This record gives sequence, C-alpha cells and structure tokens, in this order.
Amino acid sequence: MSPENYNIELDVFEGPMDLLLYFIKRDEINIYDIPIARITREYLEYLDLMQTLNLRVAGEFIAMASTLMQIKARMLLPRFSSPEDEDVEDPRSELVRKLVEYQQFKELGEELRQLEGQSIGHFPRRPDLSHIDTSVEAEEVLQKVTLFDILAAFKKVLDRLPEGPAEHQVNKLEVSIKEQTAYIYSHFIKKSKIRFSELAGGIQKRIVLIVTFLAILEMIRTQQIRVYQEGIFDDFILEKVES
Repeated sequence: MSPENYNIELDVFEGPMDLLLYFIKRDEINIYDIPIARITREYLEYLDLMQTLNLRVAGEFIAMASTLMQIKARMLLPRFSSPEDEDVEDPRSELVRKLVEYQQFKELGEELRQLEGQSIGHFPRRPDLSHIDTSVEAEEVLQKVTLFDILAAFKKVLDRLPEGPAEHQVNKLEVSIKEQTAYIYSHFIKKSKIRFSELAGGIQKRIVLIVTFLAILEMIRTQQIRVYQEGIFDDFILEKVES
C-alpha cells in the first residue's frame, strides 16, 4: 500500500517560521546573516519530505517556499558598485525582521506559560497530582521534541536506504499503519522505551520505513506513546504510555 493512501494531521504541526528557526538553531546560524541558498535547499527538502509522508502541508509552507526562492533569485542578481547601492536593502531584511519578531513572540509566550505555572503554586490548596505519570526520572534533562526534530531523525535514516522500486511496484507492497503499529508494540514487550534509530535499524525498504514513521505519528496523536530527546538534536526516544 502506498503512503498516498494515508492522511495524517497532527495538532503539534508547526509553521514555516518554526522550521526556519529550527535550521538556524541547529546549525548555529547568525539570524542576521542567513545563508539563503542553503536554507532554501534544506527547506524544500523538508517540504518534499512532508509531502511524501502525505502530511497536510498548510498553504503558508508553500508561500514561504516561494518567498525563499524569490529572495535567493534576488541575491543572485549582479550588484554594481555605486553610491546608490548603499541604500539598496538586503533582500533578506524583511524575512529576518519577521523571524526575529516571531522568535521574540515565541519566547514571550514561553515566559508567560512559565509564570502561569508558577502562579498555580500560590493557591492555598494544591491540586491532586497523584494521577500524573512520573515514569521518566526527574534527573533526566529532557528536551521538547518538535515535529521537525522527528522529521530530522527520520530523514537521516531514510537517506541511508536505497531508492525503492517504481511506483506501480510500490503499490503492490502490502504494508499498513496497523501492521507497523504492531511492529512498534512488539519492541515494547521487553522494555518500555526504544530509540527511533534502533527501531528503524531492522527496516531495509524505504516504503516500510515511511509507513512505520506514519504509524509513530499516529501513535503520538492518539497518545499511545510519548516521544522525547535526552539532548538537543539527539535521536528521539519512544516510550509506551501505560493505560
């Protein structure tokens, strides 16, 4: 069965600005001096990957792709040295301004959430937290996992596999999300956690890896598993949620 038969929509799906900021943070890029050609190439690769997975790609992702290509084209135009050139705005300026504003907005939102969390402690009667799952040890420093972190780990494994057969042959391959969900659960028989790289290590066909990844996304969406990282940009870990 082809991934074209699947259509996954995640509540955690972030926008194009988040993807650009992900690249900037991952590669430690100066936000005021973005290597537009490289960023555009990587952005288009991720966009293609999301479409391959049949994730519902919002129109704003397509619009950003167009914006990046326009900026790239303007950056390639020849520049002639003259006094007037000093007043010509860098083609990246508007994008940089929006990225900085968006980053500040996100940081402010995070600060407000932390303040809101702290204010709960000022109530004279604390809520009952006995039902909260504390299976992850407190001393572990866990990083928030974004969709792009998960995609990055998936892309790394996918790129190592050879190109599959022609599309008409792929369609004859019977593999389903249900089957790959069972495959994932089989790894939880002896342990409650597994690294994605370990899970994907035994998969040799791209189409099977793609459907396995879709199964992971569906299991995250339905809260059958939780996903976290032990460090920024590390391989991600899948942990079974006990019912």
